[in-house]
Formats: sequence, C-alpha cells, structure tokens
Amino acid sequence: MKKTKKLIIGNKSDLIEIIKTIGEISLEKKDKFDRLYINFTNRVWSKALLEKINVRVCPYCNRQYTFTLANEGIRPQFDHFFPKSRFSYLSVSLYNLIPSCSICNSKKHDLNTYEHDLYYPYEDEFGSGVVFQTSPINNDFFYWTGASNSFDIKLICKDEKQKHKVENLKQYLKIELLYKKHKDYVRDIIRNAVIYNDSRIDELLEQFPDLFQSKNEVINSIFMSNNDKESWDKRPLSKLTHDIYEEFKIFSGKK
Repeated sequence: MKKTKKLIIGNKSDLIEIIKTIGEISLEKKDKFDRLYINFTNRVWSKALLEKINVRVCPYCNRQYTFTLANEGIRPQFDHFFPKSRFSYLSVSLYNLIPSCSICNSKKHDLNTYEHDLYYPYEDEFGSGVVFQTSPINNDFFYWTGASNSFDIKLICKDEKQKHKVENLKQYLKIELLYKKHKDYVRDIIRNAVIYNDSRIDELLEQFPDLFQSKNEVINSIFMSNNDKESWDKRPLSKLTHDIYEEFKIFSGKK
C-alpha cells in the first residue's frame, strides 16, 4: 500500500527511487499503462483536478495560457516529466503530470529526464539567477528607445546550480529560440520603460488613487503584465516583461 501511494502521489524524489528500482519495462506491460492513462484523461475528475490545480500559464515556457474549461472539453496537455514512453508505470503519477502548452509538450516528448536533468515546475523556479536580456546588434542607438529591431534576446543563467537545466531548456524545448520571436513585444516594453519614468509613475498614482493602490499596480497596468514574482504564473510573458523592464528602467532614470 505504501509503495502504491508513492507511485500515485509521490514527489520527484519518490519517483526517481521507483525508476531506480523498476527501470524500463516491456512493451506488453507498457500498453496496459497506456490504456490506464487514456482512461484517466477521459474521466471527469481528471479535468476537475486540472481546474483545482489552476495552472493558467505553461510552467515550462511562460509563453501561452493553459486554461481548463472542464465542461467544454478544453484543457492543457499533460506532459509526463519522466516520459511514459520509457517509464509508463508513472503515467498517472500526479506529480509526474505537468499541465503544459502543446509546443513544450511536443518538443520535450520522450526526453529521458532521468538522465537529462530539466526544470521541474513543481519544485524549481527561475528568479533573479535566470534572466532574459537584450544585446544590441551593430550598436544601433535606436534600440535603446525601442525604435529598432537591431537587438538580440538571450536567456542568461547566473546561477551555476541551474545552468544545466537552463541549457537543457534551450536545447530540447527551444526556449531561447522561441523568445527571440517576441522582438515586437520587447520593443513595446523598452518604449514604455523609457516613456513611463519614475516621476510619471508617481504622477499616475497620485492622479488615479481609486485605480491604483501602489506603484507596482501602475507598472502592471502599463505593461499589461505581472511585475511581482509571485504572479508570474498568472499571465504569459510575465518573466520576460519583468526582466526587460528591470534592464531598461535604469536608462529612464529609475532606481
């Protein structure tokens, strides 16, 4: 009973111990677990579980919404952190199921995360140690005002402990390449960071006391995002928005 409980609701460490004990299994046994997973996803309570978990944005990329509308048959895809193609007995282990967007799920696919350590959304987080940064191309002055596309977007890891996880996100989930496609969005952030300097934000806070209770609320409204770390999982691109804003608010006189 104790082993079954670990199999169903065990944390990452428990699942790793199970993999060490069982390893990969035969195709015949794999088919049985695949049918079990299909039955699980077709049941109403699995969608109710997703609604309760309430993962609003893909925890791998922070780029796409992952809403669940159980009554309408709309839900995010389940990624198996430890792939069910190799460890099918973990196919319905709750902490092996990651609600994710279709792009991340398809790119990660059957990557053997037992051998290639990857960002694990239930435990890991990317704070100040992992940041999005821009870098100019040909020293184009207009880049600094958001008037030029002559810049690159990079995902920089300053934390040695997480470096391998970030590199795997880049290699297997193509996170950095996907974010390079958001230049138009980044240009808007740069422009707003220049226009809405610290004094302008104070002015808006003073002019609209019924709308804003803090400077952070003004910033969230300007950028249509969540600047505070605790809310990055509520809207897509919040981490990117925060990092680029922090990079460019220096040039608009903020501290």
